[in-house]
Amino acid sequence: MRQQANNVELPKVKRVKNSWDGKVINYLLNHPSKRSSPELILEALSSYWLVEALEGKVSDEEFRKACCAAAENLLKKLASIQRMSGLNFNTMTSVPSLELPVETTTQSMRSQVFQQQENEDDEEDDWNLNLQPTQEMLAANQILEQQ
Repeated sequence: MRQQANNVELPKVKRVKNSWDGKVINYLLNHPSKRSSPELILEALSSYWLVEALEGKVSDEEFRKACCAAAENLLKKLASIQRMSGLNFNTMTSVPSLELPVETTTQSMRSQVFQQQENEDDEEDDWNLNLQPTQEMLAANQILEQQ
């Protein structure tokens, strides 16, 4: 990542065209909405990583707004995946495991990070936070149940 004055920039990303990552890049470059690929990529990145990026760095009110916006975007995407795949996430207790070919070392590294996160999540399961869903989350749940 490069930083110039008040700007930050991600480095250029290249992937093998027929890999899953390559197909995603190609899809974004030719997206039906005609939105620019950097705009689409930043929207996806922000939905996924915004909460972690802002934690402890903004006011509680701004953090809550960011959490709601990220959750709303991710729930919309989940509804879209459910519609396209025919899977019913409301009745699933776990994600079905798939045997996928390892395309790159990066995927192997992602797998290791995911395994580490799972182990950390297991340790966090002992916490009883008694979290209540937001109005946005309840609305998204209703949308998912109707489909």
